[in-house]
Amino acid sequence: MVLAFSFCIYNGYNPLYYVGLLENIELIQKHFPEAFIYIYIGNDVPDWYVIELRVRKNVILRFTGETGPRNMIHRFFAIDEPEVDMMLVRDADSRVHWKDRWAIREFLNTPSAKVHVIRDNPEHATAIMGGLWGMRKIADMNIRALYDEHKISGAKGHGMGLDQDFLIDCVYPRVTSVMMIHSSQTWRYRPFEVLNAFPFTYTNDIYCGRIEGSNYAEPPPPVAATVNRPPPPQSMIASLRGRVLKLS
Repeated sequence: MVLAFSFCIYNGYNPLYYVGLLENIELIQKHFPEAFIYIYIGNDVPDWYVIELRVRKNVILRFTGETGPRNMIHRFFAIDEPEVDMMLVRDADSRVHWKDRWAIREFLNTPSAKVHVIRDNPEHATAIMGGLWGMRKIADMNIRALYDEHKISGAKGHGMGLDQDFLIDCVYPRVTSVMMIHSSQTWRYRPFEVLNAFPFTYTNDIYCGRIEGSNYAEPPPPVAATVNRPPPPQSMIASLRGRVLKLS
């Protein structure tokens, strides 16, 4: 199984994205060492930065030939690569931190889920966040072909939201029955969706998709007391009840 993380980078140097992408590469290589990282590069990214990306292990570069926000769509095409079985799309200015990694592993360990969606912050209102989703390869579903049809149709979306417009119009209706959705905002769902609530107390200090500055330092995972643990097995409950009866 080939797992690919997918990013895009465009426009001139901005540490929010340029440094953020490099820090994400380091996080992924540390915690998912077998994964590949596909990076879709706009035609205005300087050569020195491309060279910096080329020397990174398991990094595969794809040049879009485009400028501006349309580059965000290209990062969705990683799942169409013949060798890729699973794709996780992320934004360069957020980080693949412990909470995101927890949700990713839940998805990786649930083969019946074909698409993974995260809505962590109260502002995550759209059905599929452009930088917080992923999917397994699905037969007869080619993302690039869907986008080509989307463009021909003259559908909305020509600015910063065009990637999410495409996901809502063309991807979401096809995958609603096979989605795994992780959310801290259990009220934010559609009537036919099933949410998987994060078992952590929500805080604005760390959430999936949070924009981070350069020189990022990952907050520690929560201690056991702040995690909503699942109930103990019934066998353990029966054993404890037996001990109570003996003492009474």
